[in-house]
Amino acid sequence: MWWVVARRTLQRMRSQVARLLAVLGLLLGAVVVPASVAAACSCGPATPEVVAARNGVVVTGTLTDVDDPGGSSSPHDVVWALHVAQVFKGRAATTTYVIAQDMCGPAAPEPGRLQVFAASAREGRLVLDTCQGLDDPTRDTGRALIAAAGTASPPGTDTADLAGSVAPDLDGGGMSLTTMLVIALVGLLVVTFGGLALAVGLGLLTRRRRARTDGSDDATQRDSNGTPFK
Repeated sequence: MWWVVARRTLQRMRSQVARLLAVLGLLLGAVVVPASVAAACSCGPATPEVVAARNGVVVTGTLTDVDDPGGSSSPHDVVWALHVAQVFKGRAATTTYVIAQDMCGPAAPEPGRLQVFAASAREGRLVLDTCQGLDDPTRDTGRALIAAAGTASPPGTDTADLAGSVAPDLDGGGMSLTTMLVIALVGLLVVTFGGLALAVGLGLLTRRRRARTDGSDDATQRDSNGTPFK
Protein backbone atom coordinates (compact mmCIF):
# COMPACT_ATOMS: atom_id res chain seq x y z
CA MET A 1 0.00 0.00 0.00
CA TRP A 2 1.20 3.48 -0.82
CA TRP A 3 0.54 4.82 2.66
CA VAL A 4 2.78 2.13 4.14
CA VAL A 5 5.57 3.19 1.85
CA ALA A 6 4.99 6.84 2.76
CA ARG A 7 5.04 6.00 6.47
CA ARG A 8 8.31 4.08 6.15
CA THR A 9 9.79 6.94 4.15
CA LEU A 10 8.87 9.43 6.88
CA GLN A 11 10.35 7.13 9.53
CA ARG A 12 13.61 6.92 7.59
CA MET A 13 13.63 10.70 7.21
CA ARG A 14 13.15 11.17 10.94
CA SER A 15 15.97 8.73 11.67
CA GLN A 16 18.28 10.54 9.27
CA VAL A 17 17.37 13.92 10.78
CA ALA A 18 18.06 12.60 14.26
CA ARG A 19 21.49 11.38 13.20
CA LEU A 20 22.18 14.72 11.52
CA LEU A 21 21.27 16.60 14.69
CA ALA A 22 23.52 14.35 16.74
CA VAL A 23 26.42 15.03 14.38
CA LEU A 24 25.73 18.78 14.51
CA GLY A 25 25.75 18.64 18.29
CA LEU A 26 29.12 16.90 18.31
CA LEU A 27 30.53 19.40 15.83
CA LEU A 28 29.19 22.26 17.90
CA GLY A 29 30.91 21.00 21.02
CA ALA A 30 34.14 20.22 19.22
CA VAL A 31 34.37 23.17 16.85
CA VAL A 32 32.35 26.18 18.01
CA VAL A 33 33.84 26.53 21.45
CA PRO A 34 37.52 26.29 20.59
CA ALA A 35 37.27 27.67 17.06
CA SER A 36 39.86 30.37 17.52
CA VAL A 37 42.20 27.91 19.24
CA ALA A 38 41.82 25.37 16.47
CA ALA A 39 42.46 27.91 13.76
CA ALA A 40 45.56 29.21 15.45
CA CYS A 41 46.92 25.75 16.27
CA SER A 42 46.31 24.19 12.88
CA CYS A 43 49.66 23.30 11.36
CA GLY A 44 50.87 21.14 8.54
CA PRO A 45 54.28 19.48 8.33
CA ALA A 46 56.96 21.61 6.71
CA THR A 47 60.61 21.08 5.93
CA PRO A 48 63.24 23.46 7.34
CA GLU A 49 63.61 24.86 3.83
CA VAL A 50 59.91 25.76 3.72
CA VAL A 51 60.05 27.32 7.20
CA ALA A 52 63.05 29.43 6.19
CA ALA A 53 61.35 30.49 2.95
CA ARG A 54 58.08 31.60 4.51
CA ASN A 55 59.70 33.68 7.27
CA GLY A 56 61.59 36.90 6.69
CA VAL A 57 63.77 36.69 9.79
CA VAL A 58 65.70 33.70 11.15
CA VAL A 59 68.02 34.25 14.10
CA THR A 60 69.71 32.44 16.94
CA GLY A 61 69.49 33.87 20.41
CA THR A 62 68.16 33.44 23.91
CA LEU A 63 64.86 34.28 25.54
CA THR A 64 65.23 36.98 28.19
CA ASP A 65 61.63 37.83 29.09
CA VAL A 66 57.97 36.99 28.38
CA ASP A 67 55.37 39.76 28.57
CA ASP A 68 51.86 38.33 28.95
CA PRO A 69 49.25 41.14 28.81
CA GLY A 70 46.29 39.00 29.44
CA GLY A 71 44.41 36.81 31.54
CA SER A 72 40.84 36.79 30.40
CA SER A 73 41.44 36.11 26.71
CA SER A 74 42.49 32.82 25.30
CA PRO A 75 44.37 32.38 23.11
CA HIS A 76 46.07 35.72 23.20
CA ASP A 77 49.33 37.24 22.06
CA VAL A 78 52.39 37.42 24.28
CA VAL A 79 55.73 39.09 23.65
CA TRP A 80 59.04 37.28 23.79
CA ALA A 81 62.10 39.44 24.32
CA LEU A 82 65.15 37.93 22.63
CA HIS A 83 68.85 38.59 22.91
CA VAL A 84 69.95 37.91 19.34
CA ALA A 85 73.33 36.23 18.84
CA GLN A 86 73.41 35.81 15.05
CA VAL A 87 71.15 36.69 12.14
CA PHE A 88 70.82 34.14 9.33
CA LYS A 89 68.04 35.76 7.33
CA GLY A 90 66.70 39.30 7.26
CA ARG A 91 67.72 41.91 9.80
CA ALA A 92 67.25 42.02 13.56
CA ALA A 93 68.45 44.12 16.46
CA THR A 94 70.42 42.79 19.40
CA THR A 95 67.27 43.09 21.51
CA THR A 96 64.37 41.87 19.41
CA TYR A 97 60.74 41.35 20.35
CA VAL A 98 58.60 38.69 18.70
CA ILE A 99 54.89 38.11 19.15
CA ALA A 100 53.92 34.57 20.08
CA GLN A 101 50.74 32.99 21.47
CA ASP A 102 50.07 31.64 24.90
CA MET A 103 48.21 28.45 23.89
CA CYS A 104 49.23 27.76 20.32
CA GLY A 105 52.57 27.32 18.68
CA PRO A 106 55.88 26.72 20.43
CA ALA A 107 56.05 27.05 24.18
CA ALA A 108 58.47 29.60 25.56
CA PRO A 109 61.94 28.06 25.77
CA GLU A 110 64.12 28.03 28.83
CA PRO A 111 65.61 31.52 29.36
CA GLY A 112 69.27 31.74 28.50
CA ARG A 113 69.31 28.63 26.30
CA LEU A 114 70.38 29.24 22.70
CA GLN A 115 67.55 28.64 20.23
CA VAL A 116 66.64 29.24 16.59
CA PHE A 117 63.74 31.64 16.03
CA ALA A 118 61.84 32.13 12.75
CA ALA A 119 59.42 35.03 12.39
CA SER A 120 57.66 37.18 9.80
CA ALA A 121 57.57 40.96 9.70
CA ARG A 122 54.07 42.43 9.84
CA GLU A 123 53.53 46.18 10.10
CA GLY A 124 56.84 46.72 11.84
CA ARG A 125 56.38 43.80 14.21
CA LEU A 126 57.88 40.33 14.19
CA VAL A 127 55.43 37.46 14.57
CA LEU A 128 56.80 34.06 15.50
CA ASP A 129 55.98 31.22 13.12
CA THR A 130 53.13 29.50 14.96
CA CYS A 131 53.95 26.06 13.62
CA GLN A 132 57.74 25.80 13.53
CA GLY A 133 59.14 29.11 14.66
CA LEU A 134 61.33 27.64 17.38
CA ASP A 135 64.00 24.97 17.16
CA ASP A 136 67.13 23.78 18.90
CA PRO A 137 70.39 24.47 17.00
CA THR A 138 71.83 21.21 18.31
CA ARG A 139 69.11 19.16 16.61
CA ASP A 140 69.14 18.11 12.97
CA THR A 141 66.06 20.19 12.18
CA GLY A 142 67.55 23.25 13.88
CA ARG A 143 70.81 22.93 11.97
CA ALA A 144 68.88 22.40 8.73
CA LEU A 145 66.82 25.54 9.39
CA ILE A 146 69.97 27.58 9.95
CA ALA A 147 71.56 26.16 6.80
CA ALA A 148 68.45 26.92 4.74
CA ALA A 149 68.22 30.47 6.09
CA GLY A 150 71.64 31.65 4.96
CA THR A 151 74.98 32.89 6.25
CA ALA A 152 75.41 34.18 9.78
CA SER A 153 75.82 37.91 10.39
CA PRO A 154 75.81 40.02 13.55
CA PRO A 155 72.60 41.73 14.72
CA GLY A 156 71.98 45.27 13.54
CA THR A 157 72.94 48.31 15.58
CA ASP A 158 70.76 50.85 13.80
CA THR A 159 67.46 49.74 15.28
CA ALA A 160 65.24 52.57 14.11
CA ASP A 161 64.07 50.80 10.94
CA LEU A 162 64.29 47.19 12.12
CA ALA A 163 61.08 45.22 12.65
CA GLY A 164 60.76 43.96 16.19
CA SER A 165 63.25 46.42 17.64
CA VAL A 166 60.51 48.06 19.75
CA ALA A 167 58.37 46.15 22.23
CA PRO A 168 54.81 46.02 20.83
CA ASP A 169 51.97 47.33 22.93
CA LEU A 170 49.46 44.51 23.15
CA ASP A 171 45.96 44.99 24.45
CA GLY A 172 45.33 41.36 25.32
CA GLY A 173 43.12 40.85 22.29
CA GLY A 174 41.45 37.55 21.57
CA MET A 175 38.21 35.80 22.29
CA SER A 176 37.40 35.78 25.98
CA LEU A 177 36.28 32.64 27.74
CA THR A 178 32.92 34.26 28.51
CA THR A 179 32.37 35.04 24.83
CA MET A 180 33.19 31.47 23.82
CA LEU A 181 30.77 30.08 26.43
CA VAL A 182 27.99 32.40 25.23
CA ILE A 183 28.55 31.33 21.61
CA ALA A 184 28.50 27.67 22.62
CA LEU A 185 25.28 28.12 24.65
CA VAL A 186 23.49 29.97 21.85
CA GLY A 187 24.54 27.35 19.32
CA LEU A 188 23.38 24.55 21.61
CA LEU A 189 19.99 26.22 22.08
CA VAL A 190 19.59 26.69 18.33
CA VAL A 191 20.39 23.04 17.62
CA THR A 192 18.18 21.79 20.47
CA PHE A 193 15.07 23.84 19.72
CA GLY A 194 15.51 23.47 15.97
CA GLY A 195 15.67 19.71 16.37
CA LEU A 196 12.62 19.65 18.63
CA ALA A 197 10.62 21.81 16.21
CA LEU A 198 11.58 19.56 13.31
CA ALA A 199 10.72 16.40 15.24
CA VAL A 200 7.32 17.82 16.27
CA GLY A 201 6.61 18.90 12.70
CA LEU A 202 7.44 15.47 11.34
CA GLY A 203 5.31 13.85 14.03
CA LEU A 204 2.29 16.03 13.17
CA LEU A 205 2.78 15.34 9.47
CA THR A 206 2.94 11.60 10.11
CA ARG A 207 -0.24 11.62 12.23
CA ARG A 208 -2.07 13.76 9.67
CA ARG A 209 -1.16 11.41 6.84
CA ARG A 210 -2.05 8.42 8.97
CA ALA A 211 -5.46 9.91 9.71
CA ARG A 212 -6.05 10.61 6.03
CA THR A 213 -5.03 7.16 4.93
CA ASP A 214 -7.12 5.55 7.64
CA GLY A 215 -10.15 7.59 6.57
CA SER A 216 -9.71 6.81 2.92
CA ASP A 217 -9.19 3.17 3.76
CA ASP A 218 -12.52 3.05 5.60
CA ALA A 219 -14.24 4.73 2.67
CA THR A 220 -12.86 2.54 -0.05
CA GLN A 221 -12.55 -0.78 1.74
CA ARG A 222 -16.21 -1.25 2.71
CA ASP A 223 -19.11 -2.36 0.53
CA SER A 224 -22.54 -0.74 0.37
CA ASN A 225 -23.69 -2.75 3.41
CA GLY A 226 -20.79 -1.52 5.50
CA THR A 227 -18.98 -4.86 5.46
CA PRO A 228 -15.21 -4.44 5.22
CA PHE A 229 -13.39 -6.39 2.56
CA LYS A 230 -9.87 -6.66 1.12
